Amino acid sequence: MSWSIEHLDLITASRIKRYKDLFDHPALQKYEIELCKRDFFHWVQHWVWTYNPQNVGTDFSPWLPFSFFERQKELIKFFDEKLRNQEDGLIEKSREIGYSWITVTYATHKWLWTDGFIGSFTANLEANVDRIGDPKSLFEKVRQLLGKLPLWMLPSGFEQTIHANYMKIINPENNNVLSGASGEQAGRGGRSTMFFIDEAAFIDNADRIDAATAANARCRIWGSTVNGMGNLFARKRFSGQLKPNQIFRFHYSSDPRKDKQWEEREKRRLEPHVWASEYELDYTASVEGICIPSKWVNSAKDIKNKMYIPPSPEGISGGDVGGGKAKSTVITRFGPVVLLPTAWSDPDTIETAFRMLDAVSQMTIKAPNGETDYRSDILYFDCVAIGHGVMDVLSRNERNNILTVPVNTGDPPSETTWEDGKTSKQKFVNLKAELWFLCRQLFKNTYEHYLYLTNELGGIQHDITEIISLPNDEDGPEAMQLAAELSLPKWMRNENGKIMLERKSAMAKRGIPSTDYADSLVLTLAGNSCLETWAKLGEQRG
Repeated sequence: MSWSIEHLDLITASRIKRYKDLFDHPALQKYEIELCKRDFFHWVQHWVWTYNPQNVGTDFSPWLPFSFFERQKELIKFFDEKLRNQEDGLIEKSREIGYSWITVTYATHKWLWTDGFIGSFTANLEANVDRIGDPKSLFEKVRQLLGKLPLWMLPSGFEQTIHANYMKIINPENNNVLSGASGEQAGRGGRSTMFFIDEAAFIDNADRIDAATAANARCRIWGSTVNGMGNLFARKRFSGQLKPNQIFRFHYSSDPRKDKQWEEREKRRLEPHVWASEYELDYTASVEGICIPSKWVNSAKDIKNKMYIPPSPEGISGGDVGGGKAKSTVITRFGPVVLLPTAWSDPDTIETAFRMLDAVSQMTIKAPNGETDYRSDILYFDCVAIGHGVMDVLSRNERNNILTVPVNTGDPPSETTWEDGKTSKQKFVNLKAELWFLCRQLFKNTYEHYLYLTNELGGIQHDITEIISLPNDEDGPEAMQLAAELSLPKWMRNENGKIMLERKSAMAKRGIPSTDYADSLVLTLAGNSCLETWAKLGEQRG
């Protein structure tokens, strides 16, 4: 929350009153402990304090009552789900959003009241795991948290000087342990209920920690700000091995304390690539030649909050065939409005063909009048390699008047003439490059129009047909995956000066797997009528 001093004073007074009311009432204390045990958020709301040394010398106390905003609550639920499902989770996070305090608070609650809980922590530096007296370290945060709890809430027999030592905090009542480790052998030997790996994108030789912790805990939480593509954290994020619901995007925009004034101040203070990487979660902030920059994609997610974007009655679907190793995906677009993708991992070509038809049939959107449902009646799908088998099935089956059109993006570009007078055949190596650049132009226009709506430098007004609107990250993990993939491929020129897209083999060397979601969206631009329409957008302005 963004609090005034007066509001903080009220919360503090309320907490102090609660302390006093329960001070000498064992029966009420027992009841309160049971409430805290059952309800994590009740415990945090009434008893947990955080420490921020940046407040020293300001009007605010460095000790603040911990009150979760909505996205932080969703992260706690994410932890619960990963623990319940006994699976890994990955959190890509902006800086200064409370992530470290959330992890230690969650683990401390389990340490207090979940019998048998063993929580382990590691980080990029030993000092970030534990350094006695340093509030930046994870274990000092735990010691601070425990030090602010009333004595009657602590485990029976617990003494900080005995049970809260370097890299290990023991609960003498139930034998639960919070354990810290550092270095390449972190997690080697022993067993944990959950293993938290903090600032994972900055860990040297992270592959060894991955191997060491794999047998230690079935539930590992990999959390980090982003640090480019050349690390294990980025490979895990984009490898496709994690399901979309195992990835949590923790962006500063979900923090109500981070208003427009704060954002503008931080942008002035930081280098652009630092801001993009550490706050905008842009993995490619320092990568040259990205076809669709992350800031363009972000504007396409947010522009619906700045203006009404009506869907077009004509729905167009694109389908990318994954074949099992990668996901098969279908995306439907109603003019500028893109719906949530559908994805699956079944390698069977017959099943994939029918699931594509099902996905197109089920993707509808309400007309502006709220009464009519718009539907897609055309599917452009990838027919190369394993897609050829899907083409064989689709060519023999019709479904709800859905026209299915095979697309080979390796084919020559179209005859479309661009604003500079050149045809697509003169500008691009193949159809894939042409379609990606048509998509690039939509996102560029959207970014310019977004700047226009927000009265920022570089704003240019565009027609509604010339922009694109993506679903929000909160709409589902598939939306988050689509947005991430759009900003991964690079573009370049061949020896003849023609534009080409980075090959998938080259992307794989950068740790990037197949961009299935993004390719599906790009395929929605594959029709001749689409090409004629979007060609009017003209030559890219950069």
